[in-house]
Amino acid sequence: MKISFLSPAYNSEEWILTLLESIPKEYAYEIIVCDDGSTDNTLALLEDYQKNCPALKIITHPTNLGASVAYNRCIAEATGDYVAIIDSDDHYLPAIRNVLGQVDGQFDIYYYNMLTKEGYAFIKDESNRYTLPGQFKIIRRSFIGDATFTIRKDIAGDWDFNCALMDKNPTSKYTNELAYWYNFPRENSEYDLHRRGLK
Repeated sequence: MKISFLSPAYNSEEWILTLLESIPKEYAYEIIVCDDGSTDNTLALLEDYQKNCPALKIITHPTNLGASVAYNRCIAEATGDYVAIIDSDDHYLPAIRNVLGQVDGQFDIYYYNMLTKEGYAFIKDESNRYTLPGQFKIIRRSFIGDATFTIRKDIAGDWDFNCALMDKNPTSKYTNELAYWYNFPRENSEYDLHRRGLK
C-alpha cells in the first residue's frame, strides 16, 4: 500500500524536524507538508530536510490561510492509496510501524491510540468513533470523497471531517497500538484557540 503522510505547518520550527524524523521512511510513499504562511524558520527547515528526503513534497501558502485550508490542500495533493494525517507539533511513537504494517487494503480506516505529553492515553474504539475526532487514523484516500476540514468559530475543522467520514460507515480496524504523541495541552494550539474563542 502506498501511504501519504500529510501535515499542515504554521510556525512549527520547534517541532517540525521531530515530526519528520518520526515518520518511518520505508512506509512513506510521499510526505506532504503545507507551510501555511509561516513567519519563522519552518520553511527553511523543510527545504533543508528535503535535500536528503526525496519523498518530502512542500506546498506553500504565501499567507496564513488556517489549518483547515492547509489540511484540505494536503489531501487534494495526495496520491497514495492511504493518507496519514499528523499535526506539525505532534509526532509518531515507534509503534506506528506496527500500525503501518497492518495497512493491507482490507479496511477504509485503520485506528491507533494517542498519548498526550502529560502521559494520558486516548483510546480509540467503536464506542467513540464520532467523538475524539483528531489524528487517530489512517484513511483510504478514495474513501474521503467530499469530506473536508471546515472553518467554524465554534469547533476545530476536524470535527466535521470526521463526522463526514463516519456517516459513510467505513470498514475499520482498531489496532490498539499507542502510536501517536499528542502535544496536548499546548497554549495557542488549534484546539486551545477554539477553546478560548480566539479562532
